[in-house]
Amino acid sequence: MAKASATRSKPSPRDYSAGNERSNVEVPGMRSPSASVALSSSASISHSMTDSSSDVTSVYSMTSSYRHQPNGPFMVQTPEAPQPVLVKDLKHKPKTLGSFGVMIIGLGGANGTTLLCGVLANRLGISWYGPKGEPMKANYFGCITQLDQKGVHGGVGYRDKVKGLADASMAAIGGWDIRPTKPGDALFQQQILDYDLVRQVRDEMNKVKIFRGVYDPRFIGASQHETATHFLGKSEAATDSEKLKCLRADIRYFKWRNGVVGHTTVIWSASVEPNCSLLLDLQTANDLLEAIELDEDERGGPLPPSILYATAALLEGCSFINGGSQNTLSCPGLSDLAIQQLGVYCLGTDFKAGQTKFKTAALEYIRTIGLLPRVVASSNHLGNNDMRNLASAKTAADAKLRVKHDIFAPWQEDQLDHKVSIMFTEFINDDKRDFVEYSSLGFLGQPHTMVTYTRASDSVLCVPLMIDGAVWCDYFSGRSWPYDKVAKALSYLFKIPEGAAKGVDPGFFRQMQELDRQVLAAHQARMGKNEKSASKKRVRIRPDEKATQWAIPHNAAIVCAGLACVDMQLFHATGGGGESIETFQGERSCGGGSVSMACKTLARLCHGAPLDDGYMQVTPPVVHSVVPICKVGKDGTGDKLISLLEECGASCRNVNTKIIKASREKQKGTRTALAVLPIYDDGRRGCFFDAAGNTDFTPLEVVEMLSAMTNASSGPVLDFSHLSADDLDNYHADLEQMSPICGAFLFGYPHLLPRIQGEKLLQVFLEARSVMIDGGVVVLDLNGVPEDLFQGRLRSASELRSDPVLGAALEQVDILHLNEDELVLLTGCQLGKRGDDEAAIAQAVNLFLKCGVAVVAVTRGKKGSFVSCNNESRFQRTAMLPEAWIDRTARVSAVELPPGTIVNGNGAGDAFTAGLLVASMLRHTGMSVDSTSPAAAQSEENHRRNKPDPSTGRREKKKMSPYTLYMRENYVTLKQQCHDDKKAIFSMCHEMWESETDEVKALYERKALEENGEDEGNEMSMMVMDAMETLDSGVSFGQHSHDHFPNEQLSAHMTNKSLNLESAVQFASLVAAYHIDVSTRDRAHIDVSLLLRKAIVFERGSQEI
Repeated sequence: MAKASATRSKPSPRDYSAGNERSNVEVPGMRSPSASVALSSSASISHSMTDSSSDVTSVYSMTSSYRHQPNGPFMVQTPEAPQPVLVKDLKHKPKTLGSFGVMIIGLGGANGTTLLCGVLANRLGISWYGPKGEPMKANYFGCITQLDQKGVHGGVGYRDKVKGLADASMAAIGGWDIRPTKPGDALFQQQILDYDLVRQVRDEMNKVKIFRGVYDPRFIGASQHETATHFLGKSEAATDSEKLKCLRADIRYFKWRNGVVGHTTVIWSASVEPNCSLLLDLQTANDLLEAIELDEDERGGPLPPSILYATAALLEGCSFINGGSQNTLSCPGLSDLAIQQLGVYCLGTDFKAGQTKFKTAALEYIRTIGLLPRVVASSNHLGNNDMRNLASAKTAADAKLRVKHDIFAPWQEDQLDHKVSIMFTEFINDDKRDFVEYSSLGFLGQPHTMVTYTRASDSVLCVPLMIDGAVWCDYFSGRSWPYDKVAKALSYLFKIPEGAAKGVDPGFFRQMQELDRQVLAAHQARMGKNEKSASKKRVRIRPDEKATQWAIPHNAAIVCAGLACVDMQLFHATGGGGESIETFQGERSCGGGSVSMACKTLARLCHGAPLDDGYMQVTPPVVHSVVPICKVGKDGTGDKLISLLEECGASCRNVNTKIIKASREKQKGTRTALAVLPIYDDGRRGCFFDAAGNTDFTPLEVVEMLSAMTNASSGPVLDFSHLSADDLDNYHADLEQMSPICGAFLFGYPHLLPRIQGEKLLQVFLEARSVMIDGGVVVLDLNGVPEDLFQGRLRSASELRSDPVLGAALEQVDILHLNEDELVLLTGCQLGKRGDDEAAIAQAVNLFLKCGVAVVAVTRGKKGSFVSCNNESRFQRTAMLPEAWIDRTARVSAVELPPGTIVNGNGAGDAFTAGLLVASMLRHTGMSVDSTSPAAAQSEENHRRNKPDPSTGRREKKKMSPYTLYMRENYVTLKQQCHDDKKAIFSMCHEMWESETDEVKALYERKALEENGEDEGNEMSMMVMDAMETLDSGVSFGQHSHDHFPNEQLSAHMTNKSLNLESAVQFASLVAAYHIDVSTRDRAHIDVSLLLRKAIVFERGSQEI
């Protein structure tokens, strides 16, 4: 199938540098920013399928922002629809596996074909006869991620040492090459592996179609030019910018086509390129992306293909490993881009597979026993294609030698003379030979000499490193482990670790110790889903409990930090001053401040009514754990505050006060804040506030409590060597109670916390991001803005960035809440004078968006709320924010309460903020609606009308026409340009189709033929097209999607969808309404399913799911 050019669409492309270029086909559930793919040559091993005869189900699942869970964070098991699972069955030949993804640049080369052969051989359990007739069977020798520990002291492997390592046999394999040879045929021609093995996997390997690569003859030896015929031509990608878009489309298609649900790693295993000095000048991610946009003359020279592959990988949420010797990772902008993307890694340089790995171990031994190394002289020769390229390109050979000579640089052994000779000997093929002599000085300067000789297949040595590299990236990404720590942990894979690992100890055993440290630390931190957490949950769930449609992925905790106090209300107070004794009749204490109000709101949101009556009631919570972080003194008021916080979670039992209890032990002499609030008979209210400990609440205290909550690995590394794998799992399962996965950080009232403002507030936000999964969501709630702060004219964005309290921290704020009065005070906007308040609010809100805030929410009392969201570039920095909110604005009226409702508006803004945060985190679980509901009845009728053909047992498959494929590829872009006007969408698409050339139309005719000829895996393609406008785009399923989807298919399509912005704001308004209504203000639980039924709205009106 021909590759669809990323530049063909008529609509103007979006800024791909932000990771959100959206041409081509909409893929269900694709994670931000890559919700679309280009129809291209399939890199998949095969398609998804269900084998009813063997009851083996192969996964066909969708990726999402929460990409680290098998099958997504949801796909809940029900009796009616068994949960899809990744399977490994010797009798079953699954088409789509997709536990994690490996994309190889140079897939048709020796390394790529050997890796693909090894994975297939292990997956299918193949046995064969060796060259002497000896029986052989598949294994993963050399892959430490796939091997168990051995011996009484452990060591060797990690598979049974830590949980969460992916099974390499379940990987999806694909990639690019500039040669058209099929992988199986290429492996046969290379004559590397045993013929009897190659014979059995050749046909299966040939099913893997290779993407066309990026080719620039200036960056590859002359010996490779003649065979380079399988690359992107100028008609498809004339510029580097267009090539980048094509590569990104390939990655999207690969992940979608293979159902990849884990992390994908792109590995450079192609021929070594000459070094490119231009890369050294690209200091930032913006420099890199701008250079790709420029032509050669403008930027001063060509960019190597490797930098385009690396950039495409990072922008698509994949890691990049440079297995070659070229200086790709010497580009500072590449590391900067990796850091910005969060959860992706850029690693290299040059795989340390054989001779060099032993060199680092041998020289480490020589140095450790106190000898003085003087000469290391080595030579190696082989005849594979990589060596053929080096022999025909001196500049590439220089790059190889740079790596070999720089291996020991961090040791600063200035007297060491390290010499390397490499030779191309065609007869040797891949059977590498190397000879190394180590000359040192011993006691009294006497000579000490060691010699090593190695003979082994170069590819067989290299492939285990590629497999381990991809598995480790999946493992660390699933735990959101920091980029610099991962780079150091995996330095053992490379000859000269570069990027964030530059300068690490080159000793092999030191590097393996660092790997062990980081692997156990990541496991300890439990940033990924704990496989045993279901049996360790603090909340008791009945076995027959109904599953929920909406939930927060990973059971992520929410931290509520900032100002906290006890509010003491005095009823029927008298007096107006003077020295006379004033009276009151009764008092009531409740939690006050941002922390208390947010905890109360979050803790009582639950799934359904309490499961038990009376004091034993336990309700499944929406927020698995609410963690307050505030200044609490060791006094009576502090006791009261902690008691009030714990009462918030009476129904769900989800408020964790362990952190502040431990912290207050250090707060001797500190008073807890108290507000005395007299309520006078004439309706007046007074306030006497003692800020107490809040005045000296410091960023360091917040950071210490965050560290205590997550049990961060920044402290001493614990020794787990004496624990078995089961004991280690039990320890971590218990640890999870104190260190839950954190998904959001809500900070309130910085204007009332004088020591956490400006740069100090920024420091707190950065620390919070470092302990949250995927960087989490940072929320800022305002109160106490001085009335004389800023008035008279509209403030500029630069002035706002200079604000002493908020300015420095605004770029890290994902959701900002303030009320109308606070907006006026902070921006100087004028309301109520010209009658166009909404336009003035929008103008003022835009100042915060320019300062880097992702979502700004302004509450206006009885006039409702105004919420505006930033662009794709800003949203890309926060993976957990709903992609559907990008560039959206919502104006929602206030919730109308019944006449006669008694209202207490205290804390309404806090409740709204907490509700909006929860709405931003909720994702659909893929569960179908209750079978007794009207929507379910309608779905059943629709299912009946779409009965399968009795003669075949299949539903009639809708054929794809060339025009349908063309519309599908351009639909999302047109939808955004036409503002959801369907008539305009179809009109513009028709005009575009009519203006296309005959060559383009012929391309779509070929694609339609291939699409219609595929297996059942594409049977839902038109259904997906019909239901493309889901909750996050504004169309009611009640009227549209159920007409095409059976319940199970609809559930799968809905999995991980978010609420659209209008629904989210309506949900937050309803949460606030429950708070201000006195009759529901102190209710122990609020059923979110009832709120969602009222909140989920669409552009055509209100609908229930």
